[in-house]
Amino acid sequence: MVHYQGAVLYLDILGISNLTKKKVKLTPEDYEAWGVKKISEWNEHFFCAKLLVAFRTCLEDVKQRYENIKVTQLSDCAFIWSKDAAAVAKAAQDLMWALTRVGVLCRGGIAYGEIIEPDSVAKSIGQFVLGEAVTMAVECEGKGKGCRLFTHPELVLKLTGTGPRSERFAEDSFAELLNPLSGESADEFRWYLQNLPQSPVKSAQAKHLALLELMAALMCSPRFNWNGSSEAGRLQLACSITCLSKAAHMLLPSSDTLFNVNQLMVTEIRRTQEQQNKRLQLWGSQAANAFDRIKARGSKLRGALQSE
Repeated sequence: MVHYQGAVLYLDILGISNLTKKKVKLTPEDYEAWGVKKISEWNEHFFCAKLLVAFRTCLEDVKQRYENIKVTQLSDCAFIWSKDAAAVAKAAQDLMWALTRVGVLCRGGIAYGEIIEPDSVAKSIGQFVLGEAVTMAVECEGKGKGCRLFTHPELVLKLTGTGPRSERFAEDSFAELLNPLSGESADEFRWYLQNLPQSPVKSAQAKHLALLELMAALMCSPRFNWNGSSEAGRLQLACSITCLSKAAHMLLPSSDTLFNVNQLMVTEIRRTQEQQNKRLQLWGSQAANAFDRIKARGSKLRGALQSE
């Protein structure tokens, strides 16, 4: 066996269990949104297959982008691991952006610790991995709700306080969450605060617009309609939108796109591509005007200082 210190990401598609157990009532609009065209294929298994193919495509894209990571898919979940903790974290960011954009609601856990691999095993049926980091990543995944990544303090320290400076993550990439009912805490890896995948450093306005894009998709995309058809699914969507709206509010405090879970749970939402486009266009226009006002005030202030 080969063992080493590294990072592991565990990712799970939310809602698949209820879907395959027929606890979710799929509609013609759901099948249409995911391209299941033949009525003879209108059942939960063909629908689930579409989700898994989209999931796999995103995993393959990330694997090609980061050559020093290993990836394996097990039905509706996946593991990504490497000695390079920064590579796993960056892959996790890119993967969550891609999955949310394509309409697959996922939650994950990411941890740092011992990884064990067999040194000689047939890979024709896929790779496998085990160890302390794997166990911790799986445990972390269930610590919260929504399309989020939860982690352990060891990984936070590894990514913010040690290693090459060029690979360090900003401290605000992580946040401690406290459950007021149980008193338990968990660290969240806030993947949505980072620059867009495969993009250079972006302005606050560009980052804000990207967050609005994700929020509009989660709130109005017909691909998330099946998630919103159950109370459990609505809660996952509500928690996802809430945490993204808080991040957007950090970038533009004057915006009125701040939502809370209770508000979203009782709001009837019509999910269509048209509604998604309208919502993003409205929010984007309002945000552009707000950023223009901020820039104008900044220019006026600089002019006043220069004239003194």
